[in-house]
Amino acid sequence: DQLVPTVVLTITAMAIAWVLASVSLVLTARRTPWVSKLFSGVEAAAAALPQYWLGIILLVVFALTFGLFPVVGGSGIHGLVLPALTLGIPLAGYLAQVMRTEFDRTMDQPFVLTARSRGLTDGNVRIRHVLRHSLLPGLSLTGWAVGAQFSAAVIAENVFSRPGLGRVLVTAVNGRDLPVVCGIVMLVALIYVIINLVTDTAY
Repeated sequence: DQLVPTVVLTITAMAIAWVLASVSLVLTARRTPWVSKLFSGVEAAAAALPQYWLGIILLVVFALTFGLFPVVGGSGIHGLVLPALTLGIPLAGYLAQVMRTEFDRTMDQPFVLTARSRGLTDGNVRIRHVLRHSLLPGLSLTGWAVGAQFSAAVIAENVFSRPGLGRVLVTAVNGRDLPVVCGIVMLVALIYVIINLVTDTAY
């Protein structure tokens, strides 16, 4: 019963991370030097954010101060936003940092010049040609990221009092319920293996 909320949270966080990283790359990579350096620094800072601290800050600002989201629990999309952002923002920093180097390298490839000579706009070149090539390092990182997100869900589910494997795991550890702890660890390990196989195939 607790697996589905964790899977939904993980998938949503991954989607947010990919969207943020892709938008950051398309809009800022290989622009004027100060723009590229600024956003590269922002991405590094996002990757370094402790998820527990970020979750508390998001909770205080958007739930307690502005009242835009539920403070505790919350069902549906409304209660999913802050936990997903807590997991997704640091991952977006990792993905963007990994893909930015490849994006810059791809911008110097001959096929980019050919695409521009055919009259494609800068946005079309970046999205249709360059971004596709720069996704490969991020795709490799995704195999690790899915397993890491399941682990980080322990933090998000406890900060935001959401149901899921994370809360079950913490309760089992506190109650010294070894079979449940082993079961969850083995399940996450199995998911790790499956996702890495899928990632290698997609790559």
